[in-house]
Parts: sequence; C-alpha cells; structure tokens
Amino acid sequence: MNASPSRTLDELPKDEAPLSGAAAPDSREGPHGGPDVLRDYTCNNVQFSVLGPVRVWRDGIELSLGPKQQRLILAALLARPGRSVSLEELVELLWDGSPPASAANAVHRHVGTLRRLLQPELSARVPGRWLVRQGGGYLLRVSASSLDLLAFRSLMEQARAMTRADRQAEAVGLFTTALGLWQGRAGADLDLVADTYPGFVVLEHEYVSAVREAAEVGLNANRAAAVLPFLRQAAERNPLDEAVQAQLMMVLAADGKQAEAMASYEALRLRLADELGVDPGAELRTAYHHILHQQVTAAPLSQPTDASGPPVLEGTSAVPGVRIASAAPLRPAQLPADLMGFTGRREILQRAKNVAQETTGAALRILAIDGIPGIGKTAVAVHLAHQIAAQFPDGQLYADLRGFAPEGNPADPHEVLHDFLDALGVAQQQIPVSLDRRSALYRSALSGRRILVILDNARDVEQVRPLLPGTPECMVVVTSRSRLTSLVTAHGAHSLTLDVPTLQEATAYFVARVEKYRTDTETAAIERIAEHCGRLPLALALVATRAAIHPDQPLTEIEAEITGAGRRLEAFSDHDSGNGVRRVFSWSYRTLGPQAARAFRLLPLYPGTDITTRAVASLTGLPPRQAAVAVRELAHARLLTARRPDRYWSHDLMLAYAAELGDDSKTERAEAKSRLVDHYRQTAHAANLALRPPTNPVLPPAPLKGVAPELISDSTAAMAWFTEESCALRALIDDAAARGDARLAWELALSMQLFHQRNNWWHDWAATMRTALEAARRVDDVEGMARTHHGLAGAQYFLGDTHDALTHLEFARDFFERLGLVEDLAHVVKDMGTVWISKGDFAAACQHHEQAMGLLRRTGPSELKADTVLATGYSQLRLGNAAKAIELAGSAATVFRELGNIRGEAGCFSLLGDVHRASGNLLRAAQFYRQGIELLRQIGGRADIVHGLLVLGEVLVDAGDQAGARSAWMEVLAHAAEPALLPAVQQARARLQETQP
Repeated sequence: MNASPSRTLDELPKDEAPLSGAAAPDSREGPHGGPDVLRDYTCNNVQFSVLGPVRVWRDGIELSLGPKQQRLILAALLARPGRSVSLEELVELLWDGSPPASAANAVHRHVGTLRRLLQPELSARVPGRWLVRQGGGYLLRVSASSLDLLAFRSLMEQARAMTRADRQAEAVGLFTTALGLWQGRAGADLDLVADTYPGFVVLEHEYVSAVREAAEVGLNANRAAAVLPFLRQAAERNPLDEAVQAQLMMVLAADGKQAEAMASYEALRLRLADELGVDPGAELRTAYHHILHQQVTAAPLSQPTDASGPPVLEGTSAVPGVRIASAAPLRPAQLPADLMGFTGRREILQRAKNVAQETTGAALRILAIDGIPGIGKTAVAVHLAHQIAAQFPDGQLYADLRGFAPEGNPADPHEVLHDFLDALGVAQQQIPVSLDRRSALYRSALSGRRILVILDNARDVEQVRPLLPGTPECMVVVTSRSRLTSLVTAHGAHSLTLDVPTLQEATAYFVARVEKYRTDTETAAIERIAEHCGRLPLALALVATRAAIHPDQPLTEIEAEITGAGRRLEAFSDHDSGNGVRRVFSWSYRTLGPQAARAFRLLPLYPGTDITTRAVASLTGLPPRQAAVAVRELAHARLLTARRPDRYWSHDLMLAYAAELGDDSKTERAEAKSRLVDHYRQTAHAANLALRPPTNPVLPPAPLKGVAPELISDSTAAMAWFTEESCALRALIDDAAARGDARLAWELALSMQLFHQRNNWWHDWAATMRTALEAARRVDDVEGMARTHHGLAGAQYFLGDTHDALTHLEFARDFFERLGLVEDLAHVVKDMGTVWISKGDFAAACQHHEQAMGLLRRTGPSELKADTVLATGYSQLRLGNAAKAIELAGSAATVFRELGNIRGEAGCFSLLGDVHRASGNLLRAAQFYRQGIELLRQIGGRADIVHGLLVLGEVLVDAGDQAGARSAWMEVLAHAAEPALLPAVQQARARLQETQP
C-alpha cells in the first residue's frame, strides 16, 4: 500500500513499496493498478515522486526531506529532470527576489545534505550519483524507472503510439495509467510555490494537455467513462479554463450524463459573469449546442459551421473530441534561402545542433538566439535551419515577427497563426477567429508531426508564446534583440547570445562575399576594413557588397572611404534597400522611452569602453534608480550589452549613430559632459583614498548636482575600478590638459599614481604626470607644478633614472617652499633621501631624512611621519648603525599599526630583515621577511610580494636552505602573465636554473 507522507525512515516496514503507483484522482489506489503499476518503472534503490507531494524512497522506505528550502531545491530539480537548474534560479525560488548575502552558500549546503540523504555512504565533497553539479547549477540524474514524472511521459508516448496505430482501446488504458500517477498538482505540499513556480506551472499545463488528449481518444474509442475522473479533476483545478470545461461537458454527455453536462454549463456561465464579467466563449457555446441538440456521440461526424468555427483536420476540431474527415495536411517549406558564403559561428552552430538532437521527453525544444542589431541573428538561424531541416521531414514554418521594424507594429500572433494554419492546409473558412482557438488548432495541427518553426525578430515572449507548438517532435528557433528570459524559465528554452565575430571570422566572411568578383583579397587590408566595421556582420556585408560591385576600386580606397566617413555612418548605408546600419539601429532606438533615449544619445560623451549604471546616472543627471531603469531598457533593446555585472558595452557604430541623433542642445550636452568628468574626478579621489589615504590629500571641489560617484568600498574595489577605467582616465587627463583645465589634469594624475605604482606601470605613471605638468606650466599653476614634479620624480625613480628623479624633487621642493606647505615639503625631502640611498650616498640620505623629521617634529602622528622614520632607519642601517635602525623600525611599526597601514608595517619587517641579514643572522632575517610578505598578502601588493620573495630566496640560499629558496622563487613564477612583473619572473627563473639540485 502507499506510504503515508507522515511516516518517516524509522517508522516504515522494510517491505513497503517506494512508489505509490497509479491511482485515480479521487482514490489513493483506485481502479488502475494500485501499488503495482510502477513495478516495471522502479530500479536500483532510490525513487522520486513529484506528481503530487514531493517524496523520495530509498530501499522502499520513505525519507524525511528536511526543511522547506531543502524540499524546494529537490522539487525544482525533479520538475526539470536531467536538465541543469541554475544557482540563480534556485536562489530566486528560495528567497523570492530578496536573498541574503549567504544565499549561494545556503543552496550549496542544502544540496550537500540532499546528496548524503540519497547516498548515506557518500564522503564529503564527493560528487553524488543522483544530484550532480553542471555548469552554474545542479542536475538530477533520473530515469523513468526512478521518477514518476518520466514514467508518466513514457506512458504518454506509448499511448500516442497506440493511437497512431489505431489501437485506441489500448491507448486509453495507457493514458489512464499515466494520468493515474498524478496525486495532485506537482509539488502539492509546497504551499503557494506549486501554483507560481514556472517549473510546476509547466507541469500543470502538461497534465491538463494530457487529460484533454486522453479524453479525445476516449471519446473516439467509446470509453468516455475511463477518462471522466481525470477530466473532472482537471476541470476542478482549472475552473475558468473554458477549453477544459467544454471538453468535460462533451465527455459527460457521451457518458450519458447530459443533465449534468447542461448543469455544468449553467454553473460555469454564472461564474464567468460573476468573477470576470464575461459570457461563455465560442468553444463553450459550441459544446452546449452539440449537447442541447443531442449531437454528441462517441465519434460525431459533423457539427454546425457557424461563427464558432468548424473542425478542420482529421481527428481534430474546434471542440476537442469531435471528429470529422478532412484533407491530408500539407508539408510547408517556408525557409528563406541560405546566405551565400556563410562562414564562421562554428561553436554557436554546434551548440544549436546539440539542442536539435536532444531527446526531451514531452518538452518542446526551443532555441532562443539574441544579440545586438546587425550581429547576424537571422543569418545564423536560417543557416542552422537549412542544416537541420532533414531532421524535420514534415516541413518548416517561418515568420518574420518584425519585433523592431520601423514601419507599423510588430507582427500580430493572430495573423501569423492565420498564415501558419493556411500553410498547414487549413481552409480559410475553417480558421477560427479568436487567438486562443487559433493557437489551439495550430497545436493540434502540429501534434505528432516533426516540423521546424523559425520565429525571426521577435519583440518579446508574449509575441512568441501563442506560436509555440505543443509537441516534442517539433523544434522552435526564435531570434530577438532582447533576451527572452521567460522562455528559458517557463519553457526550458536554450539561450544563445551572438557576440561580434573574431577578426579571423570577420575576415573570412568578407572574403567569402567578394572573392568571386575580385582578385585583390590582401589579408591586411581586409583585416583593417573589418576593424573599421567593428566586425559587425551587417556593416561587413554592406562594405563587401560595395567591393563586389566595384571590383576595380582598390581595397585601400574603400578603407579610406570608411575611415573618412567619420561617425556619420555614410560608409555603411545601402541606398538601394534602405537597410543600412543607421536604419537598423533606428528600429531599436524608436522603442525607447524618453529617459532611455536621452541616455543613449549622451553615451558617445563617455570616454571609456564599458559604462556603469552610476556613470549613466551622472551622465544623464538621473537618480541612480531611474538610471538603472533606463539602462535595463537600453539593454532590452540591445543598444547596451551587459559584459560583466554592472558593466555595459555599446558597439562603436551604435555610438556613431547615437552621436548623429542631436536631439539635445549644446548646453545640455556640455552639462552632461561636465557631470561625467566630475563623476571620474570624485570616484578617482575616493578610490585613491581607499588604496592608501595620503597625509595631506588634495580634495576635489564638491560634486556637481546630479553626479553619482561609484561606491568604492575598499582597496580591492578601488584597484578593480582603476583597472577598468585607466584608459578613460588617461583620455580625460589628455582632454583636460588640451582644454587648459590644469587642475583637473593633475588631480586625476595624482589619483592614479598609487594604482600605477602597485601595478609597476612606471611608464604610464610618468606619461600622465608629464601631461599634467605641462598643463600646469602653461597656466603657471604653482601647486600643480609642485605636485606633478613630485609625482614624476617617483616614476623616474622606479624607472631607474635617479638623476632625473632628484631634479624633479628639487623643483618640487622649491615650489612647496614658495607655497609654505610644510608636510608636502617634508615628504619631498624624505624622498630625496631615499634616492640618495639608491645612489649609494648614505650620509646625504641620512641628512635629508633627518631634515624631513625636523620639519615634521611639530606635527602629530601620521603615515608621512612614520614613512620618514622608516626611511631614516634604512639610511642609518647603510651607515652601519644597526641598533638605531632597529629602534626606528620599531617606532615606525607602532605608528603604522595604529593607523592600520599594513604596507608600511610590512616595510618595517623588511628593514628588520635587512638588519639581521647584514649581521649574518640569516634565519632570523628570513623570519622577518616572511612576516612582511604575509602582511602584504592581506592587501594584495603583488609587486612588493614578488620583490620580497626574491630577497627571501637569496637569504635562504645563503642560509643553506636551497629547497626553501626554490619554493619562494617558484611562487614568483605564478606572476608570469603580468607584464609589469616580467623582469622579476625572469630573475626567479634564472635563479631556479642556477640552483637545480
């Protein structure tokens, strides 16, 4: 007998059956085989049930599945057997859009618990047999022998096979056995989730479709009574589904219950009027007409041909279950011609072909291809369709849904269905009027047929949904500029995003279009043309067409035309068809609301590659939340593309189009640019403070109104922001210098210098400082000249030019003396001492360090003061005063520790290491070097860590610990991919070769 849901592992006898078997909806065991029905569908030792309450048995004993969140995860996996459910979807399911920071870890913990529940012998961190990690989610490996859902689908396929073989009585038996596996809604024990989670909603639709299919066969086989209990339950669970209710009325009448059928109609009529304020639709009225006139038989041969719509295909009708003879269906072949010379996209095409070859049970195969305008979505879809057409021998349907077309509205699914039904051989007078009935008839017409459906250029999911077949034998390929996320979550679609092709693919594409017409296909010229086109397939096609039409025009001239066209896009126009790049982009632009459209027009002012939401807020002056809405709208129209979290990219040709639009006044654009520049100014200052707050920072002016700087939380976030925006910042420094805004130029250059130093980007550091210094000189900005001379000295010192470094420091010293900025003057003098150490003049170094300490004597504790003490310690060590160096290192370390300056504290340990190395206490020196390196690991100072490891290796070799030395140098090799650290890597590699055992 069935295991009660309340009984757990410890309470059940060992011999109770794990899967309850097929029961009629109003009985736990019922007339269809009771507990033995699934005996042929069980194997191994674990069985799962999702058709009703979520339940699991191991060795015949029902398991307690733990807390609700754990059961929800299992239920989601059972609803999509054999397919990966992403971590994001599981988090959304468990926390409904408001997940805690620990959400991902919580999911992983629940999954681990479920694995061990299914396999108690499983060791920690060992992949399980049933529940496995796949991609960014989890997958449950089950079969029809272990999951009732797959058993149900297997039985349904057998029933359909019997129907096609005209063995309808046997088909009814299989249908009722399959439906008997359902013990309520999928996930019925999970409260409201069973009604709202897309995975369960899809299963409920599958159940209702199966019931209706069984009812139709039952009517034709004179076995209406067999399907009636299931149809009653479907009608009860879907009280306002007129199609289900109409079929229930027909089955009741066929079973001799005409009075109940009429009463059912009247009750539903009153309910529709009371709850929805509408009258019964055409399908209900037709059913009522048949019952009223006693026209319902097991297989009626006719029905009225009134406005409600007559039957149209063999075995189908506007009212399911009413059969009428009709002509055989046609085989449509609507694919457009394949693109001549199609090349590239191999990886995308292979992934798409894998979808076509899937065996999905009762699930429809859907491939959703998205990408920016002009990226070649239609070309890929049509090429793919031609390659896989042989897998769909019953034909191909194609429709351009005109989702972003400039003229008129997008295609109406109502009209598309009319055209599809016409292509399938349905007579015009027999096509229903309503969208729902057309969609139902369309699904009926495709049932059991292998047809490929191409839905090109869709606007959104609502446009696509009525055009989806209901049979797994079909496949649908949808293209859209928008990501059709709902198709993935609700229908299990596979999503493929097209990016710009590689340079090799773009070049091959161009050559394939022109090689029949030209003899000059020089690779370098074509590569340059491809880059000028931004590798956008539409732009490449337009230029290739021109090259093919004018074979005598050199490619260099065509390249010059593209380059000379500037940002006006004239080089990418098609004057014959009008389908140039500009016009194609306009289709997306016209869909935008006012705020998103304005944001798009202002995007060309942005100097970087990828833009953030807060940068858009600053550019437009919108509050960040409104800017986020505009960004989402731009991303939906594919005028922006998300490359990484909160990083959006727009194609160069799109930006050229945006620059042409010119709907904003010069004043508005100037204000937008000012806000954007201030966005960088404020964020760069905040990021520099996060890296290491200077003793006497240069404060920027107050933010302009409408500016929303980035939120920099720590040094890691600061380094990440500088890395993303370094090119944009350098462009802004150049622009500010050219415009005469010297203060902005040197502020930005100063903000970047610690970032440059930590990355060993000495040449970039020097270049930005020179630009800023020249700008300050032109306007006689004394503070600017002082600070940029000081910054340029640092870059030259690290580049090894100590003479030039001292020259710049002397200029900086003189300017800071004129300004009376004592702390800045002390900083410069301290740095002069450091340069003298590198030049080997330790007495001069000590003199400068002590002079700097004298200048700072009246100031409180500060990082500059601690730096100066530490620098004095180094100079004292070089003079042979080891005890004084140790004392100064301890004093500096105390201040650094109080200020939380980890890098400074690490420098103190390095000095102590130098002291002990100089005295010959090598093991003690190595201990201090290691302590310094461990501190640096906390802040990710890669350059300092690498330098420390090199020194540590040398000390360990001298101490006789060759293995330890080699370990340190091996760690340096891990940074081989960082160009700035390449000299250190080469040094470590050389030392490893020299010390081979």
